[in-house]
Amino acid sequence: MNTKPLNPNSVKALLQPTSVALIGASDRSRWSSLALQNLKQGSYAGPVHLINANGSLVQGQATAKRCAELNKPVDLGLIMVPYESVTPCLIDVAQAGARTAIILTSGFAEMGKAGVIAQLELAKTAEHLGVRLLGPNCLGFINFVHQAHVWTTPIAKQVHHKGVAIVSQSGATALFLNDLASKQSVGLSYVVSTGNEIDFDITDFVDYLIDDESTQCIALFAETFRRPDLFIQVAQRAMRAGKPIVILKAGAGEVSAKSAMAHTGSLVGDDRVFDGVCQQYGLIRTYSLDELLATAHVMSQTGVLSDGGLCMISNSGGVCEIAADTAEKAGMSLPEFEASIQQQLPSCLPSIATIHNPLDLTGAVTPAQCESIIECVAQQKNFAAILIAWYELPNEVSQLTERTEQSYLHISNAMNRIDTVAFVTCYTPAQVSDYTESLLEQWPLRYLACGVDRSLGALAKAMWWSGQYRHHQKNQTKVTAIKSYPGVRPQSEYQALSYLATQGVPTIPIRLVQSADEAVAHARTLNVSVVLKIASPDIAHKTEVGGVCLNLKNEKEIVDAYASMIQRVWVACPQAKLEGVLVAPMRDSGVELLVAMTRDLQWGPVILVGLGGVWVEILKDVAMRVLPVNAQEVGRMLAQLKGQALLNGFRGTPAVDEKKLCQVISHLGDAMLSLGDELETMEINPLWVRGDQIEALDALCVWNENSK
Repeated sequence: MNTKPLNPNSVKALLQPTSVALIGASDRSRWSSLALQNLKQGSYAGPVHLINANGSLVQGQATAKRCAELNKPVDLGLIMVPYESVTPCLIDVAQAGARTAIILTSGFAEMGKAGVIAQLELAKTAEHLGVRLLGPNCLGFINFVHQAHVWTTPIAKQVHHKGVAIVSQSGATALFLNDLASKQSVGLSYVVSTGNEIDFDITDFVDYLIDDESTQCIALFAETFRRPDLFIQVAQRAMRAGKPIVILKAGAGEVSAKSAMAHTGSLVGDDRVFDGVCQQYGLIRTYSLDELLATAHVMSQTGVLSDGGLCMISNSGGVCEIAADTAEKAGMSLPEFEASIQQQLPSCLPSIATIHNPLDLTGAVTPAQCESIIECVAQQKNFAAILIAWYELPNEVSQLTERTEQSYLHISNAMNRIDTVAFVTCYTPAQVSDYTESLLEQWPLRYLACGVDRSLGALAKAMWWSGQYRHHQKNQTKVTAIKSYPGVRPQSEYQALSYLATQGVPTIPIRLVQSADEAVAHARTLNVSVVLKIASPDIAHKTEVGGVCLNLKNEKEIVDAYASMIQRVWVACPQAKLEGVLVAPMRDSGVELLVAMTRDLQWGPVILVGLGGVWVEILKDVAMRVLPVNAQEVGRMLAQLKGQALLNGFRGTPAVDEKKLCQVISHLGDAMLSLGDELETMEINPLWVRGDQIEALDALCVWNENSK
């Protein structure tokens, strides 16, 4: 496990090497040939040394058998040798002064237990030598900003060397994204393939890129997060800096998770937990390569958008209708035009046009009218962005018509005069040629070649992230330190509720009794209908064994229920240890919530909040966050629930005191954490809420079986 602290200077040393040695250089190796070609074509300014075990000429250039023979310092070594030669080559390049090395070679952790052991040994060797490693099982990196292309596959041409930085645990995925970026004129600052992450991992690069002026958005392809706690800290820093992180996370399903483990030997946690992490820390999640790149491209140009909706413009009514549906599904508002704008638009529009957002300009619109229309709608302050769906920009001169030329000229004029963030997109995905790039130089505008659908989705995510940014700027309340009670280990429901009560969590008044007479006596003091529940540390789900009796109104019902319940439980669970019976007042006509803590493989203790009672397993309406959480974050969790409307009052029940509820749930999370690392799960189901009345009615603890 990588426990090294973040060190941006080490990342800089890797990405900006003063010299490079290609170790394993050979005319027979396409990796070697492409690595040398990429460095030359990228105009790398430093010396490039070729290392060949036989000292043979490579691409007509002299080689050395070992780095030690160079008598010149080597800053970065790119190791492209068979598995068994990796360690000797690493030692050799380290002795030549290398600060960093890239290991292309595969056959390590992704191959199973033996590979994991070999990878750990390699990591120890590198640490002893003082060399930081990228890989193994990776393709290298492309530094477009400083022209250091230490990469072992073909590099698609990039015109714009700033904007999006791509960091990927999969080398091939990074390659595909680079190719797509070239086709769609997406500016890239860096492309990094991290592979098995023996040393440098995604977190190191994100931390470095937050402060990189050439990077406006960070795009990640991740199968796992090896230092999740540190990644969260870095994500929080990115949010404070206003630098968005867009993620495509593998392992959403069982098959995908197994594939991810096979690919890099990594563990993949619960995908629902990762959704919660994204919600909690403002990470933008995507689900395909083209969505990842389109979203990152848009966000590299928007920055933090103002609070508002989208103005959609096109000369196609059909596209406007599709856009309206897409925007609604994405949760993006399309505000109607204000009265002042409605009064101005008729003088700009063709007479057959209807004034409505999305705005259909119709095929009768003139290029000059396009300019006036854009300037007119940009006056409306509740438009965070404007999207114009138009003809695809030509790929060659023969495709350029006078109407297209004039349209884009006028659109460009308007876009460069307005303050509102505006984009032009084509109806369907397109490619950007060298000729297209020359047109974009003549008509400076934000052009999205990903098409209407992806553009709308990307803008919706940009608006969501901007809202997250504003929330985090306003709510930077630090979570207080959690007290620890390692000696406390509640086993049964009674013990768990008693513990919560000592922590200030409101719990139902409950009594543990040993006989029906005691149950009757306690019921008299409550003066309401009561509930009887079997008390046993061995029975987690009491309803399933007949261990719950509800709404008992008199002594006879209590006595009969007590006897029959004991009998049912003895039959169902003859080996269970019985502590007695719990007597509590009956609670109804309220909302039942589930509040639980569980431990994720990657992210550690997480809290779940959702609709509770017997429906929780069917509805699965839950929100998750990494613990600890403050009351504001709990409020955002409740807002996520499909059943959130129940909290506002439903069929005669009073509206819930949501502020108090959020404080109670936050406090519950702290109480759960206080029990220490041996607690695997703690579940309060239900947490009963009615108006400002809040009580934990039931509690369950599950402890690590291996703990003492």
